[in-house]
Amino acid sequence: MSNIIDATFSISSDKYNWILREKNIGKKVKFHFFSNIKQLSNFVGEYKLRDFLVEGEVDLLDKSSQTPSYSSVIDQSILKLEQWIESIVSIDDSKR
Repeated sequence: MSNIIDATFSISSDKYNWILREKNIGKKVKFHFFSNIKQLSNFVGEYKLRDFLVEGEVDLLDKSSQTPSYSSVIDQSILKLEQWIESIVSIDDSKR
């Protein structure tokens, strides 16, 4: 069973790997294989960050005491994605 992350990505797993399906408009589906959830979530997080930088959606602000560092925000987002994937896995496992 495939679980949709967003319009670009969906995930599933087989006996040995986590499978990330990347579907871009007008292109063939790309398959990425990962041995654990952490690798998968890091790949998706870094992929999205590259998109944001290209599209100009990330502003480079002066650091202040109230502004969190980009790396901490990215790490938190990747951790949330990893936790979400683990929650899906636990739901799927309970149905088996």
